[in-house]
Amino acid sequence: MTMETLPDRPAASKTLGWRQILPVVVIVCVYAAGTAAVLPVLPFHIREMGGSPLILGIIIASEALGQFASAPLFGQLSDRLGRKSVLLLCQSIAALSLLLLALAPNLVIILIARAMFGFTVGNISVTAAYIADHSSPDNRRQAMGIMMGAAGLGGIIGAGLSGLLSEISLNAPILASFVLVLFALLVTSLTLENDRPAERETGERPSFKAILAAPAIRLVVMVMLFHFFAYGMYMSQMPVFLGDTFIWDGHAFTAKELSYLIMADGAVNIFAQLVLMGWLSKYLTERQLILVLFALLAIGFVTAGLASSIPVLLLAVFLISTGDALAKPTYMAALSNRVPTNRQGIVLGAAQSLVALADITSPVIGGFILGFALYGIWIGVAIATAMIGAVIVASRFPRPAAT
Repeated sequence: MTMETLPDRPAASKTLGWRQILPVVVIVCVYAAGTAAVLPVLPFHIREMGGSPLILGIIIASEALGQFASAPLFGQLSDRLGRKSVLLLCQSIAALSLLLLALAPNLVIILIARAMFGFTVGNISVTAAYIADHSSPDNRRQAMGIMMGAAGLGGIIGAGLSGLLSEISLNAPILASFVLVLFALLVTSLTLENDRPAERETGERPSFKAILAAPAIRLVVMVMLFHFFAYGMYMSQMPVFLGDTFIWDGHAFTAKELSYLIMADGAVNIFAQLVLMGWLSKYLTERQLILVLFALLAIGFVTAGLASSIPVLLLAVFLISTGDALAKPTYMAALSNRVPTNRQGIVLGAAQSLVALADITSPVIGGFILGFALYGIWIGVAIATAMIGAVIVASRFPRPAAT
């Protein structure tokens, strides 16, 4: 398998193929709205059924376990069968899982439903591969950023909808999510092209070992593991932390307040993708940009741990959300630019699956720590992980050649 490291700075951008990209942007937006509608109510839904922080962590980890199993499979299938067919399969399973979640009578069924939904997260690698198919290396980071910006917009819509519907019941946002995913399935069926990438070379059997044998890919994946473990420690248990410790003007932190934070996260996501990404890409190398991402996470974690008012909490959300929003297109573009066109699906899928290892372990470890109310240790582990990732980038990512 040939994998090349391309120049750190992109050449002059070429025009994006908007006719091909726009449908997948709409699909990502609607699907993200469906996902975000569940997130604010899920921790409180689990707690209402008697679940502890550790149980919450295990359920979140089950989603990542499904992702670990499915991402390389769906990525490889999309290389062979086309992106549209695999997206339709993912969305169908997602809709079924959400219906099961809405009807779940106990925590075991919730665990099964979220594991099923995690299995469909492989569609991220498929949509990223579709974007890669219809963009050049020169504008791929911009294209990935637009896709993630659409996800941010969907996050705002879904979280806002959840905040409104959670006043009716904790189940209402889940049913709304089910409807949104069905709509995404319809849009995919009617608008997406069913094209296929270039034919695979005969005799090759892609594997984790073959993909990680390339030093450039291995380094990017390792950095991603540190980034998403740190982010997962924070994000998976943040509702528990704020629900236990944060009181503003005599009002406790609930699903409604969490929906507002997710809406803020989506707004930051859009700003980061559509404004910051293009601006930073002009002035920063890939290495410098990733260092900035880790710095934003570490500073944001410290700020979140010290937050005792809404403005300070919003500052923490801005820093952490910016670091996460910029990370996804940056890492996807870094991987995509290091592999040939007819390997986009399998490599992006395999990398996503490997990164799921961080998503599996971080919520369980975070839930175990918060089960003992060790809030300082919880934040400290997240900060230390981000700092280690930054050290690896600073010491091992290539510096641009002097001109």
